[in-house]
Amino acid sequence: MKSRNKEDSLIKFFHAIPDLLIYQVITKGLLFVLVYLLKQAALWYLYRMGRSAITSGDLPYILRTPQGWVVLVIGLLALLIYTVFDINAMFLLSDNVLHQRKKPWWSILKEAFVSLRYFTHPQGFFVTLYMGLLGPLIGTAAGISFMVGFSAPNFILNYISDNLWLRVLVFLGVILYLFVMGIYIFTILNVIFKRQKINVGMKSSRYQVTAHWKEFLSSMVGFFLRAGGIFLLVEVGTYFFPMALLSLLPLPQFWARALQIFFTAAFLLGNYLYVLLFCPFLAMKITVLYEYYENLQTPVIFPGRENVKRNRLAAAGLAVTLVVISLLGAWNFDTFFPVGHSVRIVAHRAGGNLTTENTVSALKEAIRYGADVAEIDVQRTADGEYIVCHDKDLEKLTGVAGDPKKLTLAEIKEYRIKNTARPWEEGDEIPTLEEMLDAAEGNIDLFIELKGKTADEQMVKDVYEMVRERNMLSQCVFICFSYGTVEYIEDTYPDVETGYLVYFSFGNLEDLNCDDLFVETECLSAGEIDRIHENGKKVGVWTVNATSDLNLWLLSDVDFIVTDEVRGALALKRILYHGDDSERILSGLSLRF
Repeated sequence: MKSRNKEDSLIKFFHAIPDLLIYQVITKGLLFVLVYLLKQAALWYLYRMGRSAITSGDLPYILRTPQGWVVLVIGLLALLIYTVFDINAMFLLSDNVLHQRKKPWWSILKEAFVSLRYFTHPQGFFVTLYMGLLGPLIGTAAGISFMVGFSAPNFILNYISDNLWLRVLVFLGVILYLFVMGIYIFTILNVIFKRQKINVGMKSSRYQVTAHWKEFLSSMVGFFLRAGGIFLLVEVGTYFFPMALLSLLPLPQFWARALQIFFTAAFLLGNYLYVLLFCPFLAMKITVLYEYYENLQTPVIFPGRENVKRNRLAAAGLAVTLVVISLLGAWNFDTFFPVGHSVRIVAHRAGGNLTTENTVSALKEAIRYGADVAEIDVQRTADGEYIVCHDKDLEKLTGVAGDPKKLTLAEIKEYRIKNTARPWEEGDEIPTLEEMLDAAEGNIDLFIELKGKTADEQMVKDVYEMVRERNMLSQCVFICFSYGTVEYIEDTYPDVETGYLVYFSFGNLEDLNCDDLFVETECLSAGEIDRIHENGKKVGVWTVNATSDLNLWLLSDVDFIVTDEVRGALALKRILYHGDDSERILSGLSLRF
């Protein structure tokens, strides 16, 4: 069988880009309304149950009560409708463009909606979860816009990155996911075009791919390589090259800012359009291969003059819009791109990556470098003492297995933590909470996380007394993953500040009974930050380590950032707050996009 690399090129369909974009806007708008209505139904149900939100701390409640399962079913229903509708509509649109059928968008949407009935079978539900939930979770799915931003929490990713075998296992899992996705990639097309049942469509897809696997693999690899090349050109051509050139030109400040805004906006818009167009073109690529394997003929279509004229007008209109935005932004620069407010840098586990975690030396390093706050983890020993340690087993830190809650303080003091900064030196001992409080007093604020199974009312009482006796209540915040524990602190010890740790949520976080909210970055939006602040609460993100993420959140309205990269975060904060124009523009526009 001859190669189709030239014949199935999608370049000849570039004239359809405006139609694809318009369709994406319409479908995403309609689906947004649908998901919004389902969300409101779930929120109303939560309100009737007397709850304002369901968070990561409510997992037992979700799984053990009928009310929790109702909310879970509503969420899964939203995922089912959105995923199937989105993907089915994408393939129907591809067929419409490839064959120039000129169907109106509402006709395509109707067909996509009708096709939902084919996915009510249990296998259809499994396919939906596979594409719409598992894919985004491991970071391999593209195009399921409902799940954009959904991924494994950072603390899980960090745990995986610290374990070689887990990294290997996750890598093999991603390979397996992609292999299965590739084998069954034509399932949806068999269902919507040949009206096959899910199980029959999967069987047909498996035969279609395996019968042509060499050509299929070559064609798909070629597509992704070309797509990667286009992405690289967009990145370099719209931002990195122009910004490097501008840095060499002695331009007046106004025009330098205007040009920086223009190219930054073009860069972000180019990325956004790339994401919007990647999935329709991928769907067209898959459709072309599907029709070829089914011995159908995809016509070679060349754009007419009216299409070329329309595209030129659209490009010109877009360029004029960017010019206007650039001039207005440069004219009112400090209004549109303000210097960030003073976000507090929190050293994760006492000192982040400065030295060995959760030690007195780590805390002293955080103080020396100028961190605003240090976060520490507290557990209770078998004899009722309190140590600062994150893990439920001491083996990772010390090389010797041991459960802190089953050991006495004297036994724990015999352990030595491996010195990660200076392996040739003897490690620190595991500190008590009193030792950490003494080192922090008058030098740095503390976020004290009440950790693990010993985080009960007794721990709250004991830790509170230790802090109160040192007159450090204004210097400490008690934080916990257990909402019940946080509520108990709020009700019993109102004079201490509380924080609730959240790594997923649904509902109105701002109504929760606490002073501060510590939220995983994937769960937080600008609107939620505003609502939390309007309710008189502070909000922070954890654990933020990547430079790009630090840059974004430092210029956001959050109150604190928990990070392992203390030095980098503090250095970047100094750069941003001294008003570097390009960083302010990039972060300001990123938040708006």
